[in-house]
Amino acid sequence: MRKVGLSEEAQSQMRQLLKQKETNYIRLKRTKMDISMFEKIRTIGIGAFGEVWLVRKTDTSMLYAMKILRKSEVFRRNQAAHVKAERDILAEADNEWVVKLYYSFQDQENLYFVMDYVPGGDLMSLLIKFGIFPEDYAKFYIAELVLAIDSVHRMGFVHRDIKPDNILIDKDGHIKLTDFGLCTGFRWTHDSKYYEKGQHMRQDSMEPDERAWEEMRATCHCGDISIDKPYSEMKPLERRHFRKHMRCQAHSLVGTPNYIAPEVLLRIGYRQSCDWWSVGVILYEMLVGQPPFLAPTPAETQLKIINWETELRIPHQARLSREAKDLILRLCTNADMRLGSNGASEIKAHPFFACVDWAYLAKRVQAPYTPVIRFPTDTANFDPVDPERLRTSDSGEDSPDRLVPDRSNHRPEHAFFEFTFRRFFND
Repeated sequence: MRKVGLSEEAQSQMRQLLKQKETNYIRLKRTKMDISMFEKIRTIGIGAFGEVWLVRKTDTSMLYAMKILRKSEVFRRNQAAHVKAERDILAEADNEWVVKLYYSFQDQENLYFVMDYVPGGDLMSLLIKFGIFPEDYAKFYIAELVLAIDSVHRMGFVHRDIKPDNILIDKDGHIKLTDFGLCTGFRWTHDSKYYEKGQHMRQDSMEPDERAWEEMRATCHCGDISIDKPYSEMKPLERRHFRKHMRCQAHSLVGTPNYIAPEVLLRIGYRQSCDWWSVGVILYEMLVGQPPFLAPTPAETQLKIINWETELRIPHQARLSREAKDLILRLCTNADMRLGSNGASEIKAHPFFACVDWAYLAKRVQAPYTPVIRFPTDTANFDPVDPERLRTSDSGEDSPDRLVPDRSNHRPEHAFFEFTFRRFFND
């Protein structure tokens, strides 16, 4: 404190503050956390094995986003290693680019992540709102995304699932990364084999589930969507239907492999550079209006990604700048040749970002879009959750596989050892 020039009075105040923080932290560590400490306000998301709620902590009235994962589904879908990796990176991350984890705890049935509530929705919402971004909009979001991914890489992690619906927009219009469910730090506890007990395991989320895809199509009310026509050639009504379908697909229980790098799909060994491929795909989608490898089913999308050398085409009618085209093609290429394979500095030096002041960018530049937030618990920037999906999620009836004997009885006892976390500076 002396080194930064604080007065004796300021030093004394700082010591008192730290002492109070330490006292509160020790008291909190001695308290077993449970769901009763939070008031559920509204569901803001639902996934394959859990939900995300806006909650209020009853003793402080602080608002958080709470992700609740059902343990039975985590094991049934062979996701224990991914959940552990997500907990690890959120606990270790302490920067402006990653959603902050305040608490994690568990009970007999569920795992709980208590995180920042980021009220501006996600990047997918903006893609649907604008259809095609002006190039300066795209430049802003991609530049922030480069800094965000670089912060994850510097911690020794790979996200592996960078996509628009995993990029949140804060109240000022800046981005934060979330959903690290496919993240890995290449640690032994992040290896699915550590959690196996000899039983046959189900496919993970990077493999296509055709049955689930057909179920999604049956419940999607978008109608038949043609994906053969470029977005720029669609009529206004077709564009609206297409955007609605994008949202259906993004928030289905199936998900999409549109943004995953070919080496990850092929499982032939991958490094942090796989995340830069995803950045190239997102930039393409921002400027063209649809992902480059869009196909009727996840399996067909994966095949297109694997054969990217013949499938990746930038339509002439999109009118991208030469710099934007070059950046896309240098990100969506072989891993060994990919821009960023030697660090984010390679991407920052690309001519597309010639006018970007990287030192000044971090949360200081005015965002091109500021979300409308009318009051603290406003969730209008998130899509309403279908009550029927929420009911089936709560009842555990989301899959015919419930008729199959539950293999979750084979849970390894060590699976969620040391899952509990409390952040020292929690306000």
